[in-house]
Amino acid sequence: MKQIYDVVLVANTDKQAFIDSFDSETQADWWNMMSEMPTLICMNVEDSFLETFKQDPRIVKVEERLQAFPASLPAFHSITKNVWGSTSTLSTSNNGGDFMPLQFYVDTDIIQSSQTVGAKDQTNTISNATYQSRWTGKNVDIVTLEVGPKSNTYANLHDSHPDFDDPDNPGTSRWIPMDWQDLEDPSNIQVSDNSCMSAHGIGVLSAAGGTICGFAKKANLRAAYLTAEDGTVECINAITSWHNNKSVNPNTGVKNPTIMIAEYQYVSSREHAILIDDITSIVTPSGTINRPGSSWGSDFTSFVDNGIMPFKVLDPDTSIWNWCCVFPLQLYSSSLQAALEAAWDAGIININAAGNDGGVFVKNSDSRYIGSYCTTSGTTTEYALSGGNSLSVTKTTTTTNIWFPFVTYNPIGLDKGIDVAAGQNSETYPVLDSYTVRGPGIDIVGLGSYTWTAYPSTIYADGFRWGNFSGTSCATPTVVGKMACLLERYFTFNGVYPTPNQAKEILIAEAQEIVQDVASTTWNGVPSASTNYSNTQIAGTSNQINHIQNGNSARNGGLKFLDMLGTTNKRAYLNAHSFNRRFTKGKRPTSGAVYPRPNIKRK
Repeated sequence: MKQIYDVVLVANTDKQAFIDSFDSETQADWWNMMSEMPTLICMNVEDSFLETFKQDPRIVKVEERLQAFPASLPAFHSITKNVWGSTSTLSTSNNGGDFMPLQFYVDTDIIQSSQTVGAKDQTNTISNATYQSRWTGKNVDIVTLEVGPKSNTYANLHDSHPDFDDPDNPGTSRWIPMDWQDLEDPSNIQVSDNSCMSAHGIGVLSAAGGTICGFAKKANLRAAYLTAEDGTVECINAITSWHNNKSVNPNTGVKNPTIMIAEYQYVSSREHAILIDDITSIVTPSGTINRPGSSWGSDFTSFVDNGIMPFKVLDPDTSIWNWCCVFPLQLYSSSLQAALEAAWDAGIININAAGNDGGVFVKNSDSRYIGSYCTTSGTTTEYALSGGNSLSVTKTTTTTNIWFPFVTYNPIGLDKGIDVAAGQNSETYPVLDSYTVRGPGIDIVGLGSYTWTAYPSTIYADGFRWGNFSGTSCATPTVVGKMACLLERYFTFNGVYPTPNQAKEILIAEAQEIVQDVASTTWNGVPSASTNYSNTQIAGTSNQINHIQNGNSARNGGLKFLDMLGTTNKRAYLNAHSFNRRFTKGKRPTSGAVYPRPNIKRK
């Protein structure tokens, strides 16, 4: 990674010759020519080249830029709670509001502990921990797009639940009922009955913007709902229309930025299972791998190395276990892609839950999207997988001879979006949650299962419902909350909000490279398909992995394995203590009077 330095040059040094002497890709390039300063130049220097750069005889001194602060910064907001990150249920004798999730410990530089903490660690609790930050997502609008309907069980709850209280105006809720334009379902007409919540939506907005459980403690929160009457693209259109027609915030002089959370999936990543020995070749953009004879034997590395995960499937007719390749629904939604890209182009930051059915995907723009596929020959056995939470396996035959492993119908896969996988709530074992969709298409990892939120599972001693939330449904808002804080921070230092593309870059740059890759089994010598195996790094129940069986496996969370298969190792993080200049507005304009073209001297 490059950072900017102020460089003092020896008198009479030719700046252009100085710049031209470096490899701009791997060493250093100019940032500002400093035309009025004969011995000064700003350079963008690669971290690994810095010490060599400093030894250049044409340089008097290289100075790192100290952190600069505006004359006025937001005051620190502080909360003191117990950190909780356990697979067990918190006793109802506790006040649920006395606990905050593990993300405040593992995803910031604030809370310290002498032990490892989390669901698979030395302890699952830190008592009386204090989290404080200037950045609370203030003036950021977060909208979660949920699968409806809303629940009138929770009517008025947003006005009273402590996790949605406004720290600056106690007794005022930050969850705002909406009557969404051109939407017809009662779930999207929320003002008259003061009802705007679902159980799932409560978990989402708590993990993102809860006063206690989320990072964006001062963000504005809203929900819209997908229903039979109000389809996905209609809801995205309504949110985009609302975003485009916002009033200017009088406190900032600009419109609030919008983050839209895609909290829906189509459970389409695992639809077709084909016997692995019926696969005749693996075709990739870099070449073709042919089956060695009539069988792949026990070496499946050619599949795993190319992002194709083998599963053990129980034949429903013979009760024999077979190794199979399992493929997604072989189509995508053009209308959903168009709607999401239009929202991004309008300035909305789309952050998408990747899904919980163990899929693997690449971006639609990736050459592997349709450039990677498996081939078969003639008529082959197919196990058709169906059902949402209860998996049904049906044995049939197929004459389809080309199978694409990376096509996805979900809202994921677009460059104009931020796609999130779920990571485990464990400091010792920061692996992926075993159910999460993953692959090179993932932009960042959040925290999934066993995340403490206002998810309304159990009533506690304080009289409110709280509980562990899970899935990429939870991991995504843990990223959203941090993004809201980064937007506030950027505006504080720059006076404008970043574009969606800039915001994505900032989020990824600040992330920690912490997620660990673990092989589910020995892929160059796999066991018999009838062999059961698990992994002790997985928190919670020790469900068998790479295991598909009729009636026993819930597809939405039940298809488990550990391999990352090209997933990024970056987990969302908020550097709450400090600020780095590389997250400011970036390089100066690329046009206009102040811009000299690269490697061309000003006259």
